[in-house]
Amino acid sequence: MSAKKPPVKDAKDALREFGPEHLRNAPVEDWQPPADSCHSLVNEKHEKHENSCDTMAESSCDSFFSYGESKPPKLPDSALHGPAGEIVRRILPCTEADPAALYAQLLAGLGNLIGPSPNFLADGSRHHANLFTVICGRTSKARKGTSWAQVKNVLEAVDSIWFSMRVKSGIVSGEGITQVFEGDSDKRLLLQEGEFAQVLQVMRREGNTVSVLLRQAWDGQKIAVMRRKDAIEVEGAHISLIGHITEPELRRLLASVEMSNGLANRCLWIYADRSKLLPEGSRTPDTTDLIEQLSAAVNAASTRGEVRRDDEARELWGKVYAELSEPPPGRLGEILSRAEAQVMRIALLLALLDESAVIGKRHLEAGLEFWRYCEASAAHIFAGTFADPKAARIWEALGSGPITMTKIHELFGRNASKPEIDAALAELAPRIVMETGGPGGGKTIRRKT
Repeated sequence: MSAKKPPVKDAKDALREFGPEHLRNAPVEDWQPPADSCHSLVNEKHEKHENSCDTMAESSCDSFFSYGESKPPKLPDSALHGPAGEIVRRILPCTEADPAALYAQLLAGLGNLIGPSPNFLADGSRHHANLFTVICGRTSKARKGTSWAQVKNVLEAVDSIWFSMRVKSGIVSGEGITQVFEGDSDKRLLLQEGEFAQVLQVMRREGNTVSVLLRQAWDGQKIAVMRRKDAIEVEGAHISLIGHITEPELRRLLASVEMSNGLANRCLWIYADRSKLLPEGSRTPDTTDLIEQLSAAVNAASTRGEVRRDDEARELWGKVYAELSEPPPGRLGEILSRAEAQVMRIALLLALLDESAVIGKRHLEAGLEFWRYCEASAAHIFAGTFADPKAARIWEALGSGPITMTKIHELFGRNASKPEIDAALAELAPRIVMETGGPGGGKTIRRKT
């Protein structure tokens, strides 16, 4: 009589046993650059990138990403809205930069340029148009610097005085950030860190206040640094952040820098790669008309106060709010846990750039599309990284083949408690398969193929 085949548990089954059940997966659209007079040699390898999800369908308001995907996502054209989106479309055929890197940095710059006056109210807290974004990609091949150079040209053209006075780099301490505002009534500050790895290194130092201060700034709180003699306090600081980092640097520093302390989930994570090959070099297209639009929008937005959703946007928000409020499990969930606020900040900024007095459905839809890209991008960037060191140790052991629960306990000298093991397995759940009926009737765990 043949032995009965043991039941197999997939990732969702494992989540039901060891953690919350929440796996979201929906399609990503291909982004194709529009035809333009700028001739470019398209990088065939880049153009043939498959989407980050297996299925193709029309864009919807469902969140999407899958765990451990090997291929990076692509920014859908539907995420590019208004004059900022049109500038990206116009620049893209003339540069090797990634469209998502262009768009994210342009929005962050414009959100800072507008200033702290426009806001929307959510659960008693006022949110503004200041964004934090981190561009992550391959060493020297992601064209991160190229993307900033293109955005820099646009921002300088919109307001050269703001750019020369309020765009800074070289974060070394929280005190250094607050000192920028001493004796200055302008509370805007765009931190552009081309070497974001150095900022993470700064955060490793005992007693360093950079992470705390940046979290305060994103939240719109008074930023403060306590000194021996007196405190430095700044009310109404409007700080935005653009960081560049390579994948190897990020992975190396994640082991020693606790990014899940609340800074990571205040950032829009963008995976950048070279969009095409331009053997003759890139050039800057004519965006004069669009820059005039942006200048007018920035001037109009700078004096606005509270901005609310219109009826259509309110109806759409009611449909997506529950889904946005439930992040996935594990480290990725921590990084994506501010989805509601991030989407509304993006939608607010898009409405302001449209010179709209309200946040309309079109602004919310575009904000959702861009956030979905950021979700998928974060899933790709942080694939293979773990918040729990025990999860990382188990994952490493699974690389040699399936292991039993007894073996897992032996990995830690039988000093790890059952709740600690369960928490580690909950983080691994999307990437493992659990089978019953192993040696002695126990459970066997293997990597999901």
